[in-house]
Amino acid sequence: MQEKLLQLPTEQLLEKIGAGNHKPGSGSAAALNAILSCKLLLTVIELTLDEKRRINYQECLEECKRIKIDINTRIGPELEDLFQKDSDQFDRAITRRRERDEETNQKRKNQLALEARQELMPSTELPLKIANLSIELANYSLYIFDHAFRSARGDSGVALSSALSSITGCIAIVSLNLQSFAKNDWTGKIKAQRASIRKEYKWLTKESIKRLNTLDKEADRKNEFMAEILQIRKSLHGKTYITYSEIENMARTIQICMWNYRDLIWKKETPSNPFEILDSKKIIQLLHYAFNEVDTLGVNELNEEIAGIIDNKNNVISISSMYPIEIRNFTTAHELGHALMHNKLIIHRDKPLDKPDSSSSRPVEEKQADKFAACFLMPVRLLRKVFRELYQTDQLLINEETSFALGYSSVSQLVDKVRDRRGFARLIARTTFYASNPFHSLSERFNVSVEAMAIRLEELDLVKMDNR
Repeated sequence: MQEKLLQLPTEQLLEKIGAGNHKPGSGSAAALNAILSCKLLLTVIELTLDEKRRINYQECLEECKRIKIDINTRIGPELEDLFQKDSDQFDRAITRRRERDEETNQKRKNQLALEARQELMPSTELPLKIANLSIELANYSLYIFDHAFRSARGDSGVALSSALSSITGCIAIVSLNLQSFAKNDWTGKIKAQRASIRKEYKWLTKESIKRLNTLDKEADRKNEFMAEILQIRKSLHGKTYITYSEIENMARTIQICMWNYRDLIWKKETPSNPFEILDSKKIIQLLHYAFNEVDTLGVNELNEEIAGIIDNKNNVISISSMYPIEIRNFTTAHELGHALMHNKLIIHRDKPLDKPDSSSSRPVEEKQADKFAACFLMPVRLLRKVFRELYQTDQLLINEETSFALGYSSVSQLVDKVRDRRGFARLIARTTFYASNPFHSLSERFNVSVEAMAIRLEELDLVKMDNR
């Protein structure tokens, strides 16, 4: 009865492979590499199919399921069978060789040599079967690497390299065994199969190198990205005196970073326009804060409903979901400003915020956080660009042309309506048409309140009452 090698404990099997004997030999070792490839692919597939992450891999779930079935029902069992068959068959060939070497009768010696070569023929054909199954596994590995659970691409990569190693070993075995045969129809058939396998192997190796290069480039980009986040994190953190210009520059640096590395931050559904990156929650998470949206955060000492809390001791930022989106957006950006600049705050609670508040009684930290929120949610360059697209100018003045374009019959009618510069800024922040062209208002586009947008328009000198 033949010993079932794959049923041995791993340590015993490895000892047999490394004991200097022919059983199990190189063909079985190649099959073992392919079996390892099977198991690693199944691991990645199971991780991909897991309930908590399958939502991110909808496009490949059916193919993953098909590959799983094929490995479990066909490829895996065939490789396990070939592992044992190769070991047993090569044992028969070696047995005949030993008998040949010990035989003294030349005629009998020649007969045993012939029998040894005949036994070597299936020992040459079995690695070809192993190689062809490994080619299938290598192709599966490429698909799994490209489409399945990205964080398990180390396993996918090892599955691919194991399959390639199996193919390499099988090619070497076939070439070595062919040296024992004269040229004939059988050797011609074997060489043709070997050539086909080598062609597949060459392409697969090229594809494997592409994936390795991809991982190298990704690692380099992630290193750079993490370094930028760390630099942003410490640029103003804990600084005693911070100018508004420094806050504006930090907000701009964050926006550039988020745009340049948006594929790493969002992974799925990468933003295609600059508006989509203005997401304070993403930076909060990159700073390793937990972010929570809850129904209520209670009330403060003035019995005002709390809109946001930053807990620097436990690295948690919480936002009340009871407020409109523009308040939630501004409050979230405000708390992000605290996280980036103010290391002395432990637990801090904020009332509802939808715009900067420059009241003299407010602490400087609150004004700085407000400034950051405005700069982050309404970037200078993007706002100027959109403003020009809508109003065909870099600065809107109240004059006859502007009045008519906004639907007023005269300058005086418009002035009576807005009264002052802030009123004019509010009008421009909420208006949805200009010169008969309809559009979404600036406040809607940037997901901020009309008042927040009005203040920003004034701050950037985009609106004026006259030429003074």
